[in-house]
Amino acid sequence: MNRSTKILLTISLVILALVSVITYVNLSSAPYSSARSQSNKIANTSAGIVNPDYFGNYSRTDQYYAVGGLTQKKQYRYVIINAKTGKTQTVNKGNAPMRESIINGVSERYDPTKILHIDLGLYKKKPTWEVAFKNKNGTIGYNLVDFKTGKSVQVINNI
Repeated sequence: MNRSTKILLTISLVILALVSVITYVNLSSAPYSSARSQSNKIANTSAGIVNPDYFGNYSRTDQYYAVGGLTQKKQYRYVIINAKTGKTQTVNKGNAPMRESIINGVSERYDPTKILHIDLGLYKKKPTWEVAFKNKNGTIGYNLVDFKTGKSVQVINNI
């Protein structure tokens, strides 16, 4: 092969690799996007959330999707949706601690290197935040925090 053929072949392989990566990323994110879109519609219908700004995917014994946002009356509320049954539970934020204060509390208690996610779901039929974090030794921890009080309900650490 001459030099120009090698260059053309290399450029073609790079372009093929880029197209493959882009296609893979789009296909792998499609279920998440679909779940989020459907959850936003359910939140609007069942709780009047018109301006969603939070979406969570909580997986414990059951899987829940949660949407948080403002209603037309500027009330902040969450809708927790059972992923299997579609059953919903609406929770007004009221005086419950904000997500940021839940994260700050977990950070103070466990001094993690990184908060991985915070998701809202039901634990023992009560609204509960699941905060996942990475410890300094590289292990993972989970702290379940009561939605209304901000108190720790369960800790699984150093996994």
